[in-house]
Amino acid sequence: MNKENLYTPNCIRTFTGIYMNVFEPTLEMICIEDIAHALSNQCRFSGHLPDFYSVAQHSIAMSNLMHESHKLAALLHDASEAYLLDIPSPIKKGLSNYKEIEDRLMTLIAEKFGFDYPLHEKLKEVDDYMLQWEWNRLMLGSKALFPIITCLEPKEAKQKFLDAYYKLKP
Repeated sequence: MNKENLYTPNCIRTFTGIYMNVFEPTLEMICIEDIAHALSNQCRFSGHLPDFYSVAQHSIAMSNLMHESHKLAALLHDASEAYLLDIPSPIKKGLSNYKEIEDRLMTLIAEKFGFDYPLHEKLKEVDDYMLQWEWNRLMLGSKALFPIITCLEPKEAKQKFLDAYYKLKP
């Protein structure tokens, strides 16, 4: 019988009950349901938006903009944030070993789900576009030149994320 422990060293307990050690992750610790659940409950821009807009919804939108060959990588491009949180770029840059931890985790996530990491340059371009679109449309409320974003509730975003994943799953 597995004993639950709030203070398991270096671990977080995920939605499905897995203990994830982000400093020494393994393939067995990574679970698509945990990724979908966590990302659907994390708001972009550290929660400082007028309306809730999740990292999961951002990932779905990004995947929808990509060529078929990059859709899965786009959907999972922020998957490490399910375990490390969506830390804003200005803060990430000040955390001395964050990139090393994130890269180690993303390398395993890419291996588990079958996409290339580091990410293709096209994904980075689209992610930058998405950041500008979300900033202008959601944060600033600009309607000019930016398509409407309908914000989803976490449960709906989670289901849409999982649906997208299972549709793309190799």
